[in-house]
Amino acid sequence: MADTTVKQLAQLIDRSVETLVSQMQEAGLSGRGPDDLVTDAEKQQLLAHLKRSHGGAAGDAQQITLKRKTVSTIKTTASTSGKPKTVSVEVRKTRTFVKPSDEAAAQEAARKAAEEEAARLAAEEAARRTAEAAAARQAAEEAARQAEDEAIAAHPTEEGRKSAEAARDKKLAVMKPAAAAPKKAESPEEKSRREAEEARRKAADEARKAQESAARKAAEEKARLRTLEQAAKIAADLAARPDSGSSAEDVPLARGLVGRAFEDSFAKEDREIRRGGNNTRGGKNKGGKKREEEQNYRPAQRALSSALSKQHGFEKPVEKQVYKVKIGETILVADLAQQMAVKAKEVTRVLMKMGEVVTQNQPIDQATAALVVEEMGHQPEYVSSTAMEDSLKESMAHDGEATTRPPVVTIMGHVDHGKTSLLDYIRRAKVAAGEAGGITQHIGAYHVSTPRGVITFLDTPGHAAFTSMRARGAKATDIVVLVVAADDGVMPQTAEAIDHARAAGVPLIVAINKMDKESADPDRVLNELTVKQVVPEEWGGDTPIAKVSAHTGQGVDELLEIILIQAELLELTAVEDGTAQGVVIEARVDKGRGAVATLLVQKGTLRTGDLVLAGQHYGRVRAMIDENGQPTKSAGPSIPVEILGLPEAPGAGDEFMVVDDERKAREVAEFRANKERQAKMELSQGMKLENLFATMGKQEVPSVNIVLKTDVRGSLEAITQALNDLSVADVRVKIVSSGVGAITESDVSLAESTGAVILGFNVRADNAARLKCQQDEIDLRYYSVIYEMIDDVKAAMSGLLSPEHREHILGVAQVRNVFRSSRFGAAAGCMVLEGIAYRNKPIRVLRDEVVVFQGELESLRRFKDDVHEVRNGMECGMAVKGYNDIREGDKIEIYEVHEIKRTL
Repeated sequence: MADTTVKQLAQLIDRSVETLVSQMQEAGLSGRGPDDLVTDAEKQQLLAHLKRSHGGAAGDAQQITLKRKTVSTIKTTASTSGKPKTVSVEVRKTRTFVKPSDEAAAQEAARKAAEEEAARLAAEEAARRTAEAAAARQAAEEAARQAEDEAIAAHPTEEGRKSAEAARDKKLAVMKPAAAAPKKAESPEEKSRREAEEARRKAADEARKAQESAARKAAEEKARLRTLEQAAKIAADLAARPDSGSSAEDVPLARGLVGRAFEDSFAKEDREIRRGGNNTRGGKNKGGKKREEEQNYRPAQRALSSALSKQHGFEKPVEKQVYKVKIGETILVADLAQQMAVKAKEVTRVLMKMGEVVTQNQPIDQATAALVVEEMGHQPEYVSSTAMEDSLKESMAHDGEATTRPPVVTIMGHVDHGKTSLLDYIRRAKVAAGEAGGITQHIGAYHVSTPRGVITFLDTPGHAAFTSMRARGAKATDIVVLVVAADDGVMPQTAEAIDHARAAGVPLIVAINKMDKESADPDRVLNELTVKQVVPEEWGGDTPIAKVSAHTGQGVDELLEIILIQAELLELTAVEDGTAQGVVIEARVDKGRGAVATLLVQKGTLRTGDLVLAGQHYGRVRAMIDENGQPTKSAGPSIPVEILGLPEAPGAGDEFMVVDDERKAREVAEFRANKERQAKMELSQGMKLENLFATMGKQEVPSVNIVLKTDVRGSLEAITQALNDLSVADVRVKIVSSGVGAITESDVSLAESTGAVILGFNVRADNAARLKCQQDEIDLRYYSVIYEMIDDVKAAMSGLLSPEHREHILGVAQVRNVFRSSRFGAAAGCMVLEGIAYRNKPIRVLRDEVVVFQGELESLRRFKDDVHEVRNGMECGMAVKGYNDIREGDKIEIYEVHEIKRTL
């Protein structure tokens, strides 16, 4: 709060200036005039003086008053007017809790302990008296029994003795409960003893609690005083600065603490005065002066306390805060606003001034975000969006010794050139026979042992739809073996494989296959390869050539020798120790085993039980299987294995790594999932103005809705890309849902709601899905070869294409003269210049080669006869229906429209 003058303070507390000046002189603040300033420290000194002059003991009880008010309504019964009345009922409750001081609590505890000790002594005395009474009663009973026995023995007759014994036994039986009474009397003694022990223990607990409470109160008071000292010191330091222009009230912490201290002092002072007034007794001379001082003091105290309580502890900073805003490749508008500590609507307002219409949940690029940050007066800081992934990779550095690893060889080439057959001969297995249609549908990974070492092979598909799979195989390989059929030559997929190998920067080896055929022409293949800038070594180039036959095994050993020599030249090494890293070759979902991923280890060793992070998914390796279906415990560099344990099938081509911390794995997986979700949102963002205006007024393009399920991830990507490429301007393919695994009932329900066709590639529907398809008449089709699927989708799209209309000119007639007819109006005498003029065909009237009318003929005559057609070079008369502005020199064009069915 700001310093005030003596006059202003007197007005604030509703007192005269003279009274306030006299009180300040008593407090040691002499030499004060009405216009002198009063600081906070002087106000506190004045309050302390008033407290001492009107106060009480330091150990007074502290009291808390709680007030509660409840308001409810009740309805009365109907009055004479017939309408009930609603009455508001207000209930006010007030409870005052007084907390005693530490000395009072100690006295109360001592009093309770004394009472409990007295009760214990009284209980022990009562127990002693009860025991003495029981002993005396037992002695009396024993004496009575002896007297009875002596009386029985002294009886003169036998019958008298027997009757006396019976009487004695009866008497003893009656006395047995009485004899047991002393034993029951012990229970109250034990009970009193136990109660005394419990009372003593309770008193000790209460005394300990009282001590702890007193210690806690003392610590709290000490902390409060220390806080007040610190706040006062901060306020004094700030006020002492000559260039700050601030005082103690400019510090929110100091102002708030000092204000609360003033209020507490006033409240305590008020309680002391109230207690002193209640205890004051005597006549006017004894208590009148004190009561008068109290009446003068308490209103001033309340006014000054109210003035202090109106101040708050929060003020706007003097200088604007400048933040360093971290910006990635993209950032949401809401996140950008949060980093700058402003509302999102302010950021959107700045973006609108820059010409960008976005909402707070939309992302903006890094350059735009940097402009916004600079516009709002903050500092942009560019960060990488993959910082989290980079830090995780850096923490997995392999420090072991690098050893030689097997080469990874990818077999590439055109479809049906014998890639899998060649690999089949090398592996001595019948893999190609098991491929649907004799072609490879997904990447196969194998490793074989040769006399010179181990080689890992990746077999990629050759069909045009599997371009992405071939590119993925080229990126994960060390050497590419290009298989070219000797009887077929270089084909489109062969050239594409060459481009993939060059883009990956890996060496290329050409294997000319099918050399056992009579139509084999290797020279032609070499010439075509030279055109593609693949020059053989024997022609002075750098590309090794191996002439092989997958059927007879010719040249296979030579090919393996070339591969191993090339691997030695590359000096392939990897660290075998440490956590594993590599790439996902393929992934699928099995019904009984769940997600199955084929991994190629590139660094380290993968073991069972490792925590694997692959793309957006992470999980522990429950089992590992080699390419022969046998379980294995570990896999080193360049070894492909199948693993179980991931929650879902990862994307083919994703990198995988083994991590130690599950929390980091979860964070990176969530980051990758959010990044992909954000990319999809950007692709599906269709509410921009240019898109809105471009599509306004256009009809919806017909589409073929498809629910696609495949066996592996690689096939899913390839088929999705191939189907999307079929879309044209008039009809498009819309993949409603896609996934890996069997066709389920939920897929059928989705197809029913969207009117889609279900396509299964190397998968089948379960029983529930099959029955639902039959009941709902959903089209369900299975495929094993990609050609057949693409052809069927093309046929379905062709059925949705609108037919094409083509015009064919049948004849042209020239108007030579115009006649007027009462029946037809203007009639034209014409000469047919080209083709044939038909009566029932549509016509156009051309004037200076410009169409002026389009319609049909009302009449066609040859002399006086109506005819249906007039041939080239003949004269005729024509009447155009609905058109009388025919002139000499006009041309009448007769045509027809043909409807042609379109196909893709």
